This record gives sequence, structure tokens and C-alpha cells, in this order.
Amino acid sequence: MSYVAIATEQFDTVVAFYGDQLGFPVVEQWDRPNGRGIRFDLGGMRLEILDNQRERSALSLGQPGDSFHIVIEVDDIEATQRQLAIDTPEPQSTSWGARLFQLRDPDGVPVTFLEWVDATGAMQEIRGQLASGVGRGSHFTRLDWVRTQFIDSVSIDPFPGTANVIVKDPTSLSRWNRLRCQPGIKIVNPNSGPNDCNARCFPVVVDGIVDAAIVLPDVEGYAKDQIEIIASVNLRDTLGKSDGDIIVLRIKEPDVS
Repeated sequence: MSYVAIATEQFDTVVAFYGDQLGFPVVEQWDRPNGRGIRFDLGGMRLEILDNQRERSALSLGQPGDSFHIVIEVDDIEATQRQLAIDTPEPQSTSWGARLFQLRDPDGVPVTFLEWVDATGAMQEIRGQLASGVGRGSHFTRLDWVRTQFIDSVSIDPFPGTANVIVKDPTSLSRWNRLRCQPGIKIVNPNSGPNDCNARCFPVVVDGIVDAAIVLPDVEGYAKDQIEIIASVNLRDTLGKSDGDIIVLRIKEPDVS
């Protein structure tokens, strides 16, 4: 995904302009010691506003005087570097889970190529729509070995069944694709039946309210835009939501010690 970023000394005022006054929807925001920012959806284009008073790093923003730059997210920064018909600096690692290098266009505008290497490096959120499943989650979560491992691994005694989420937003889909490549927390199947499989879990918080976990079955052909969630409560009833409603999953860093 590519987007335009603006670093400003008047963060709250600029955010209010695009959000409150112009009414553009927020698709992501973060506030942490080494920086805060927000992304708006401007009718298909993403605009990122960064607090320049907190985030003064040449590695991420160019020179201190740069208030405008272009960011291009890539899956493999070395491969991208080799494909460019121009000399580029070596990629550098950041403290917030990315590797990047930066160029300038003929007008001097910074152009940053960025690869996320830590799925939890940014304040990650995945948005998707609730959808009805085929009912297999109810059987799966009732298995004794599954329930025991969920309790031991992610501290969740699962409510029967899983909540199914379909991810359509390009930003969320990119994050989910990166996350599902991570090791996660393994759920090991002790059996060898045709309907038995291993799985991986990723702890999340749903809508900022419910502690839960994504469960990714280790099966061929699993839909890349589908997410299944377990929780100790009925998520639909707890959140008051039904098919088609948007829910937000905030990724928590798992404790795998």
C-alpha cells in the first residue's frame, strides 16, 4: 500500500481539520512514546498525519524541515531495491518494527520504501465484517484437547464456536497476510483423523473490549480473507453485533516464553 504522509507541528489542529471539519473516516491511529499519528481514508487514498514534535527522526521523516513525504509499503525491501533503476541507500531498521530506505524525487520530496518486519511493531489493527460460518468451529472448540490447549496457551476457556470475520479492507488484509506468516502460538493436534489439524493462535482485543484470539487452522485452501476468533464469551451478544457489522481486532504480542 502507498500513502501520503504529512509531518506537522500542529498535530491536533490538523487532525481536527481532516477528521472533524472535513469528515474523513479514521482507518488507523496510534499513540506511543516514540511517535503518534493517524490515517484517514480520503475516498480511496490514505493520508497519514504524524506529530512532528514527537517523531523527529531523519530515518522516518527525511530532514527536519520536511513536512510532506510519500511512503510505499513493500513485502520485500531488498527485492524492491534490486528492481529500481537508481542507486539507493542500504535499508535500515527502525525501533518500531520496520526496515526502510529513503530517496528524493527531482523536486526534493522524500520517497520512503518501507517493509514491516514485525507484525506487532506498529499499533496493529485489523478490521473486518462479521459473517456466518459453517458450524465447524462449534465442534472444534468442544474437543477436550483443544479446550485444554486454549486455556493453557492463551488463557481462554472458549465459548462454543468461533466468530467468523471476512477482511476486505486492503490495509487490514495486508496486515492479516503479514500476521499469518508469523509463528504464533501453536495448538498441536494429538490425533490423526481426517478432520483433525494443528492450528496457530494470535491474541487480540476485539473492539477494545473483549480479550480473544485468532485461530488459524493448518489446512490447505484456507481462505486468505477469513479470520476465526475464539473468546470466553459469545462475541455477537457481548458486542451487540451481527452479520455485516465491522469489528476491530487489535493484535497483542503473544507471550511465548
